[in-house]
Amino acid sequence: MSCGSNPDYQEVMVNKTVKVYSRDYHNKAENYTFKWEPPMGPTNQSIPFDLKNDMLIFSPDIEGDYQIHLSITDISDEVIAEKIFYYRALSETVEVAIAETKLVEDKSTQSSVIKKPKKAIERSKPSPKHKKKLSSTIENVYYTIQIAAWPSLEQARIDQLKLIEKGIDAYVQRHYQADKDDVWYRVRIGNFPDKIKAQKIQRQIESIINVKSWIDVIPIEKN
Repeated sequence: MSCGSNPDYQEVMVNKTVKVYSRDYHNKAENYTFKWEPPMGPTNQSIPFDLKNDMLIFSPDIEGDYQIHLSITDISDEVIAEKIFYYRALSETVEVAIAETKLVEDKSTQSSVIKKPKKAIERSKPSPKHKKKLSSTIENVYYTIQIAAWPSLEQARIDQLKLIEKGIDAYVQRHYQADKDDVWYRVRIGNFPDKIKAQKIQRQIESIINVKSWIDVIPIEKN
């Protein structure tokens, strides 16, 4: 993307991982130095990010426009290119989640989704009574695979990045526990409209990582 009076914003989802890099220099990154400025969000505050080789990785945490500046220098430390990347973060509706999940499932049949995450520290299994209730309203829920949950955003990001490095499109979701008045950060994979498909992906994950994950049932909020 290039800067200009009317920048072209790429739409992304809130709390989903965004990988930012220059396509022009990505395949010859070893010849250059990539100097990133912290992502700036809609509140004009710096956004947490991580760097891997020539890539910047971040997750927008609220809706709005994000801007990232990159300077590329050669071996003589001379600037040979400057780029600005523009992203517009949107809230992920259930409809969008389902559409994205279909793409993930198609890729997973070709063994592309999955590899080795860290142990989870929070497990939740619905009671038999709860399962019975959900079975009668199956069209009103969707499913996600949860790998871990942490009281620390930094630790959740570490798990998320490890999954990303393995080729898994993991994301972090903030969860407020009203009864305890505290916040946990959940590391999750996918949003599946069908439990059987979610279980199929879950089995593939667990066969590789040898760690138990679990499927969380998410009610669809109706307007």
